[in-house]
Amino acid sequence: MTESRPSSVADRRGIAGLIGAAAVAALILALPLPAGLSPEGRRMGVVFAITLILWVTEAIPIAVTALLGLALQPLFGVATLQAAFSSFISTVFFFVIAMFCIAQAFISTGLDRRFALWLLARAGTDSRRVLLAFLVGPAVLSSVVSDVPCTAIFMAVAVGLLERVGAKPGASRFGQAVMMGIPIAAFIGGVATPAGSSINVLALDFIQRYGQVTVPFLYWMAIGIPLAVLLVPVAWWALLRFYPPEMERIDLGDLVAERARLGPLTAAEKKVLVILGLMLTFWILNTWFKQIDVALVAVL
Repeated sequence: MTESRPSSVADRRGIAGLIGAAAVAALILALPLPAGLSPEGRRMGVVFAITLILWVTEAIPIAVTALLGLALQPLFGVATLQAAFSSFISTVFFFVIAMFCIAQAFISTGLDRRFALWLLARAGTDSRRVLLAFLVGPAVLSSVVSDVPCTAIFMAVAVGLLERVGAKPGASRFGQAVMMGIPIAAFIGGVATPAGSSINVLALDFIQRYGQVTVPFLYWMAIGIPLAVLLVPVAWWALLRFYPPEMERIDLGDLVAERARLGPLTAAEKKVLVILGLMLTFWILNTWFKQIDVALVAVL
């Protein structure tokens, strides 16, 4: 037997990424030190360049590269291991984990599909209203659930509907509008509350840490919710303008029947709704009680 050798495109790209990262690091260290830049700053630039190249080329798994970026800091004398770890682990990190757990509970109980089918049943058979339902649903859900699982939830429902109506991938204007509308709506809904996205929590952390200003949860909602309410119809109009549905009516018979078969809310679904309600209540109470942190509520 002959020894197997890396011959695939991915393997070659990985090797090129490793060589490129090493070459760029050596080049940065060999260049004269720019005025105003400390030696520690240049070494931090090396760490940044290595991790960026490895991420882009995927020479090693993305998660491993992230940990490598942490380990390279003490090796290059940028920071001590303790300082690197303390800056790496932040409240945002735990918030993201907690919100993905909430999203998984939403999916595993079947509450996600029930919510989507309820919206579609309200939309009727008008294709334009069905498109609006696929915008409103992700926008509402992503205000308290991370954008990525929210998008995946409605994409799964949309794929089944598009297959049922015979929409051709890449050719159906209705399909294109729905598939672009779902992530757009999830992004819009993600700004409605601080809990809508990890970026929001990170922004609040930066504002408090470097600006010495605390933005209460309710204050954010006072701007975010009207913004989301305004942008969802704008997105709906834009999608209808550039991707008008090729069919006027959508047959939702199977989906309506499926919703009827679901029956009343199960005990597990009710528990998830209670948890979401309690989370939102305590997040709003953060406006008056500063010790109730957004990430802390999510973890609890």
